[in-house]
Amino acid sequence: MLAQTANHFKPRGDQIPDLKEHLLTRVLPFWEAYSIDREHGGFITRLARDGSLTGDSEKFLVMQTRMVYSFAAGVGLGGPSEWLNMAGQGVAFLLKHFRDYTHDGWFWSTSREGRPLQTEKRTYGHAFAVYALAEYSRIAHDSRALAAATHTWSLVHNYLWDAEHDGAIETCHRTWNPGDKSHSMGTHLHLIEALLALNEAAGGNQFWPHARALCDLVVGRMVEPRHGCGLEHFEPDWTFGHDPAGNLVNYGHNLEAAWLLLRAHQVEGIPAYRDTARGFLDYCLRFGLDTRHGGVFSHGPIGQPASVREKIWWVQTEAMVAFLLGYIVFGEACYWEAFLNVVGFSLHCLHDPECGEWFTTAEEDGTPRVTDKGSDWKSAYHVTQACCYAHEYLLEIRSAA
Repeated sequence: MLAQTANHFKPRGDQIPDLKEHLLTRVLPFWEAYSIDREHGGFITRLARDGSLTGDSEKFLVMQTRMVYSFAAGVGLGGPSEWLNMAGQGVAFLLKHFRDYTHDGWFWSTSREGRPLQTEKRTYGHAFAVYALAEYSRIAHDSRALAAATHTWSLVHNYLWDAEHDGAIETCHRTWNPGDKSHSMGTHLHLIEALLALNEAAGGNQFWPHARALCDLVVGRMVEPRHGCGLEHFEPDWTFGHDPAGNLVNYGHNLEAAWLLLRAHQVEGIPAYRDTARGFLDYCLRFGLDTRHGGVFSHGPIGQPASVREKIWWVQTEAMVAFLLGYIVFGEACYWEAFLNVVGFSLHCLHDPECGEWFTTAEEDGTPRVTDKGSDWKSAYHVTQACCYAHEYLLEIRSAA
């Protein structure tokens, strides 16, 4: 791709950080030490800054699958082979305790021991089941995991898809009666992510048409036409809904959408994906990027400066890969400089050099605010994914430069 931008801005080699080393020595070892539930299997949910437990550790489908993905991806990047065993015991816990053998699908949460608690079927959780099982199957060459990932996607397609209005709904009840039939950007983004991984694990392109259909929904339904930013919440008929945060633009999801659309564009060269992604990137450059302290803010009103100015860990990770791939595709210095801004802020302010891993949230000036490391939603996944893909992109940039 960079050959197309040979006359554009080129980064210096000394500007490229070693994110592989960061992940393998400063992030995943924290989770190896503290997250494995050696008594019941699976992964401990709620961890304080130092890795100690902060609650009863009810287990959530999203957190468990994200940890499976993280240890498998770490092995794929060159981490120790023992991490694949850690991912494998997580898969075993999922199959034994989270899988609904009566009605099919995956429960949302269980007790630490594995007793089902929240039994509704959430599309978001099923997306991560596909993603984690596909990634694990690819790294471990595990056909059972690949079959489970493929079957899970069929459940999404058959039960969690709105045949009337198109798009994924949010939830079904345990017996697959529709629950929340609204649509959200976040859920669709994670389905795209999952299908791209499943397509790679399965070989061929049998899942690409489904991934493309989801990308088409992002481009056709979720873009605010005046400012070119992505919108979050929609009614079942795709009428723009009311975000609980006040219809604020979520910079993290805009950046994540840009990254996924550019990945899809690289598969088939679809101009609408490239152009929409560029709009999302440029919107976040204008309103989301903090050029004073570094990092990307959380939310802001449509077409106005950020109003929620904290720096959340996952937003920074989405920004890293989005701006890097934006640079590879468009070859413009603004995207490379935005990447350096975000990665510098993250490694300096969010990474915890004393205990490892990243803090959850920092204030606008970079002061850590929420220092817990594990929660229902926070795991190793975001940092792992960002470091793996950013490392790949940086190798490409280095070789071209």
